[in-house]
Amino acid sequence: MTRATVLMFAGQGTQYYQMGRALHEQDPAYRAAMDRCDDACGPVSGQAISRLILSRPMADTPQFIRQSEVTPALLAVGYSLAQALSARGLRPDLLLGSSFGETIASVVAGTLSLDQGFALVQAQGEVIEATALPGAMLAVLGAHDALCHLPEMAQAELAAVNSPRHFVLALPLADVAPLEAALARHQVACARLPVRYGFHASFIDSCGPGLRALAATYPRQPPTIPIVSCMSTGLYDHTDPGHFWQVSRRPIRFADTVRRLAADRSCRFVEAGPTGSLATFVKQVLGPQAVAQAAINQFGNNLRTLAEILP
Repeated sequence: MTRATVLMFAGQGTQYYQMGRALHEQDPAYRAAMDRCDDACGPVSGQAISRLILSRPMADTPQFIRQSEVTPALLAVGYSLAQALSARGLRPDLLLGSSFGETIASVVAGTLSLDQGFALVQAQGEVIEATALPGAMLAVLGAHDALCHLPEMAQAELAAVNSPRHFVLALPLADVAPLEAALARHQVACARLPVRYGFHASFIDSCGPGLRALAATYPRQPPTIPIVSCMSTGLYDHTDPGHFWQVSRRPIRFADTVRRLAADRSCRFVEAGPTGSLATFVKQVLGPQAVAQAAINQFGNNLRTLAEILP
């Protein structure tokens, strides 16, 4: 049976300084795509987006949280990885975006032009920074149903279910430390995501009017490659002007989306994102026999990992 290739794009929380450095230095297709991103994006914090990504050591990543910097950086890396894979002959049958990754998928599929994509995410960042209340997101290694009874979970909202053993909560800043302590008492591992707001939950409702109005000003074309949404678990509706707001507001259903895809067809999942986390989640959802590969990760050897997934 022929496998459908699903190209995946991750969202906020996966960023780090030095993303894709080896490819930027040594891979012509990646570098050319990143140059196009520099031209389309314009200066971010006074420098090209590629320079911003490479401007600080990876150890400084906890400071890489400004909305107006993170989303352009992730768009540039995801788009450039997709172009590098395409130059090597990888032709996806479907695109799968998780959270902000759906915006990246929309640019790769031509629903938004590269210029429109950067203009949109930069404007979205300004709206969020001006209107969102401070918040936090906590990734938890465990099953949500087994932990939701904890009193410290009362103020938290379920923001994502990525696999049977990984979910993400959005919550007020003041409630993070008590919840971390409670999870530690139950020997449950968790980690704060490098974000400043509680996405995919009611904590960003104040952004809704601004983000809906902004998205409506960007005309969208039908995608040249079908896009699967982790919000609905189905195909992206490019005709809905409120879609991008709903992607930010509603919970991420990555596990359900992967199960639905795998139930309909044989799939090969390839992650065009900076960490390889989505590929790991696919294996947790479908089992170790699933074909799920990451183009790069934060551990280096980008050229080798990229070469290993090519057909």
